[in-house]
Amino acid sequence: MEDGKKGTFALRTPHRPNPIGAAVVPIIALKGNVIIVRGLDCLTGTALLDIKPAIYKENNQ
Repeated sequence: MEDGKKGTFALRTPHRPNPIGAAVVPIIALKGNVIIVRGLDCLTGTALLDIKPAIYKENNQ
C-alpha cells in the first residue's frame, strides 16, 4: 500500500465523523423482508442503510 493521505471511510476504524456504524454479523434467519442477525450492537428498529457480503483477503494484497 502506498503511503499518503487516506479517506476517512477507507480506513478500518470505529471512529467516524457521523453516527453511521458498520458491523460484520452472521445471518440467523430471513422472515419476509426481515433479516435476523446475531451480535449487532444497535437498538431495535434502527434503520438499515446497506447490506454487503463480507469479503476477506490478506491486508497486503
